[in-house]
Amino acid sequence: MVKAVVLGAAGGIGQPLSLLLKANPLVTELGLYDIVNTPGVAADLSHISTPAKVEGYLPPDDGLKKALTGADVVVIPAGVPRKPGMTRDDLFKINAGIVRDLATGIATHAPKAFVLVISNPVNSTVPIVAEVFKKHGVFDPKRLFGVTTLDVVRASTFVAEILGDLTKAPSIVVPVVGGHSGVTVRISSQISPSSYLFTSLHISPHLTSDIICL
Repeated sequence: MVKAVVLGAAGGIGQPLSLLLKANPLVTELGLYDIVNTPGVAADLSHISTPAKVEGYLPPDDGLKKALTGADVVVIPAGVPRKPGMTRDDLFKINAGIVRDLATGIATHAPKAFVLVISNPVNSTVPIVAEVFKKHGVFDPKRLFGVTTLDVVRASTFVAEILGDLTKAPSIVVPVVGGHSGVTVRISSQISPSSYLFTSLHISPHLTSDIICL
């Protein structure tokens, strides 16, 4: 029995994420929470023929508490996306408050849940969650995660594009340092498998010192 909860389930990331969780056979209950539209999203997902029971909640009537009660896994994609002209500082000012309030709810109603933070900027929102948990005496470093897989996936895709074969992207591993900061370093000199490295260097000699903004 696994209850997964998505906080920010009606957004551009939240909806496809909720769909994937509904399709996951390990999930038996799915709680969706957002400030708008979650009952409709939950109704649509509930029609998918998998065992997970889906409930959507809004802020009124203790919606956050109801969504989080009994949660085993909580994923937080809530927040505003980065818009043209916005700096990461601008993004932080908005999303910091959102994440803080959600973290308070988790600390109160689901203190033992595994918490995965997607809200940007991740390298700032994860510490906020950690501090809120510490304040409530429920912080466990083994249960709090920042989700930055997107940076690694992007790097693999960029290399596959240079190679001219996107089908190779799933097999390419490129270490990424930083992630979700202003400048992210892609350590292209450590591409795996190494055979891709030599091909990539032949095509693009600057690849080993590549610094990209993600």
